[in-house]
Amino acid sequence: MRTQNRRTTALLSAGLLGAGLLSSALLSSGLALAAVSTPAAALAPPPPSPTASPTATPTSTTGGAPSRPADVGPYNAYINGAAGLTWKKSTDDVGVTGYDVYAWINGAFTPVTTQFFTSGDWVVGVVLQNLTPGRDYLFYVVAKDADGNLSAPSDLVRQRAMVEPPIPASPGPGAPDTTPPGTPTGMAAVTGMDIPGGIFLAWNTVSDDSGVPPKYDLFRRTDHGYAYEGENGLPRDIVTGLEGGKPYTFQVVARDAAGNLSAASAPYTAIAQSDTPPVSCAVTYTQSAWTGGLTASVKITNTGTTAIDGWKLTFLLPTQHLTKGWSARWTQSDSVVTAENYDWNKTIKPGRSVSIGFNATFPGNQNTPPMSFTLNQRSCTIT
Repeated sequence: MRTQNRRTTALLSAGLLGAGLLSSALLSSGLALAAVSTPAAALAPPPPSPTASPTATPTSTTGGAPSRPADVGPYNAYINGAAGLTWKKSTDDVGVTGYDVYAWINGAFTPVTTQFFTSGDWVVGVVLQNLTPGRDYLFYVVAKDADGNLSAPSDLVRQRAMVEPPIPASPGPGAPDTTPPGTPTGMAAVTGMDIPGGIFLAWNTVSDDSGVPPKYDLFRRTDHGYAYEGENGLPRDIVTGLEGGKPYTFQVVARDAAGNLSAASAPYTAIAQSDTPPVSCAVTYTQSAWTGGLTASVKITNTGTTAIDGWKLTFLLPTQHLTKGWSARWTQSDSVVTAENYDWNKTIKPGRSVSIGFNATFPGNQNTPPMSFTLNQRSCTIT
């Protein structure tokens, strides 16, 4: 494969970028080339990785927009200053017409000149835009269709711009640091803080061969790209200015003092905290049980100093099955039970209470009462 890539490198260096000349040259080398409605091909198509998990070709489920480019990853392009990427082809109801590739350059994602070709379900994009050889870059890909619709962006992927011909390593003191930090893992939302319209994220610390802790760059996926949420010296960040109750997807990248980038973390999706003002509450739970069934009463008290204008109570019934409820809109999903106000009892003034109740069944003697309650995503005291 290295020989074939060098053959393509020679063609590119000679300026043979016309579709006919390049196609003929590649075909004469025994390489298959599939035409796409984007610039001419630059490299041989990638064989699917033998270690990659098989993934079905994406289908368009986004209301007319192409599906997201899937399984994006690095691909070696033996052209000095080039960066190769590969991904699964997107699909669309009217046909995908091409792709746009964006690179993180000087603190912003910028569209970059890219040449594309396909092989079966795979696409290769070769970025040819004066990237600095040996430097790490972040990329993402967006598909577009004949109607002008854009897909959601692919996951972020790191790729290093090729140094060609390779420069032999010079070990010892003073040698440049080219080793990236470890990949951040374990991203999760941290609970217990009131951040209306925000999310508190944390992830595992990573190390770097320099011994100096790396910085972390956090990115939030948007409709067709990524927003930069900032640099962090510690493995955590509080993201604000979001719409409460809406899901958001994040990836984080570690960056060492030499500018080497880790691979991007796995995408993580969290729901921004509700914009509803925080509440103070207490819950009194009582039940009358018999063999296989129970009747429960739940009293919700506003222990704060402002009125609660609309409420949703959540708790767990791990073994019980809700059969009937009153004075609230009751639902159960697996073990999660929610009770939401009606219009006539939506307001709970300071120091006042509302009483609701339900019937449930349970197998045998498995009737453990709820251990905690939350009201509008805030924990209540149990009395």
